[in-house]
Amino acid sequence: MRVLLAEDEADIRLITRLSLEDAGYDVTLVDNGQAALAAARHGVFDVVLLDVMMPLMDGFAACQQLKADARTRSLPVIFLTAKSQEAEVHQGIALGAIGYIIKPFDVFDLARQIESLLAHAAPRA
Repeated sequence: MRVLLAEDEADIRLITRLSLEDAGYDVTLVDNGQAALAAARHGVFDVVLLDVMMPLMDGFAACQQLKADARTRSLPVIFLTAKSQEAEVHQGIALGAIGYIIKPFDVFDLARQIESLLAHAAPRA
């Protein structure tokens, strides 16, 4: 599985990448929302993991733009963030994300959570 991970904190990027690579995923890393948009538009990914709080463009804005672009509209987005208020979770889902994983997360269970969310998501257009 090809994963695009947008996370601005280097330690979390590293831990998440290692966890997903151990599960057999191919992980591409970016550190802000603008870079996530560019990578998603030019690469081939099975899922995008977005932090909310990032420089240049936050994850909510990046998700909104991904879903507005015909090239990336069907790409599943999962938020991976510390923003855990109910309104924030609802906002992420309303923007088109298929799931919302709250930090801190279990690195040993992350791949299973992603696969479960993808399995339960509506089929891609």
